[in-house]
Amino acid sequence: MKKQKGFTLIELLIVVAIIGIIAAIAIPNLLSAIQRAKQKRAMGEVNSLATALQSYATDTNIYPISTGAGPCTAISAAITPDYIKQIPNPDPWNNPYYYQGITSNYAVASFGKDTTPDAWGGVQLTAGDSDLYNQNTSCFECDIIWEGSSFLVSPGGKQVTCK
Repeated sequence: MKKQKGFTLIELLIVVAIIGIIAAIAIPNLLSAIQRAKQKRAMGEVNSLATALQSYATDTNIYPISTGAGPCTAISAAITPDYIKQIPNPDPWNNPYYYQGITSNYAVASFGKDTTPDAWGGVQLTAGDSDLYNQNTSCFECDIIWEGSSFLVSPGGKQVTCK
C-alpha cells in the first residue's frame, strides 16, 4: 500500500482558524487607518482652501462674502485660478466643503464621515472669534472646521466610531 501525501482535515481547520483570527485583528485596524487617512486628507484640503482665502484677503482686504454657509463652489470664481488651482471637491466622504464668510472673517468645513454638521451650526462668525471651539475630537463622524487662522474643530488622538 502506498503512503498518501497531503494535509489532514485537522491541519486544514487549524490553518483556517489562524487565518480567521489574524483577519479579525487586522480588518478593524485597516478600516480605522482608512478613516484616519480621510480625515488627514480633509484637513489638508481645508488648510489649502484657508491659505487661498487668506491670500485673497491679503490682496483685496476682505474675504469673499457669503449669505450663510454654503458649498465652497460658490466662491470658486473669487479664488480660482489665482489663489488655488481648483477648489477641492468633493471631500473624502463625497460631500462638498462648506464656506461661510463675512468681510473680516471666514470658516471652511468638512462635515466628516456622518456628513451632517455637528459644530458648524454653532459657528456664528464675528471678527476675531477663533477661540469659539478650539477642540480636538475623537470621532470619525465629527466636523473639521477651520476659522480665521487655525482649526476650531479637528481630529486629535485616538479616533473611534461614535454614532
